Amino acid sequence: MTTTNRTTTTTIKQQPRESPGDIMTAKRDSAEPHASAAIHHAEAARFHREASRHYQDGKDHAHAAHQALVAHAHGLRAIERGNEASAYYATLSVAEHHAAAADHHEQAARHHGQAAKHREDVDYVLAAHEARIASSHAQHSVFHDNEAAKHHVEHFGKSGPSAEIV
Repeated sequence: MTTTNRTTTTTIKQQPRESPGDIMTAKRDSAEPHASAAIHHAEAARFHREASRHYQDGKDHAHAAHQALVAHAHGLRAIERGNEASAYYATLSVAEHHAAAADHHEQAARHHGQAAKHREDVDYVLAAHEARIASSHAQHSVFHDNEAAKHHVEHFGKSGPSAEIV
């Protein structure tokens, strides 16, 4: 990218982004992308609160829209960094994948229970929130289920030891 004004010209070279494969090859610690994702989520929340405040006040809608765009960008960056961290979890052992899947299934069940309680209390916002968290845990459990299944097929083949699904 080149920026020019009347007195100087500056050239800024952007660094290429690393692919998830490069990240795994470098054997990065998964804590760094998690920490970065957390920072971006916090920044997104801050900018969303600012946008909300501007809209509620009924003033400065242009600034509110700008705050919303910045929040959106931080949210996208947080997702990207979270995905980078997720690449690390593909290297877990089959036992670790099964344990992680079980943990996520238990968390999903707990959140669905909370959603049912909130629904009975006619608190639909909290019920929807708990249901969304449960869905996220369910998706994570399926990821770990899939990774464990891949390990099984890679090590035993399709005709190796298996259990019937009831």
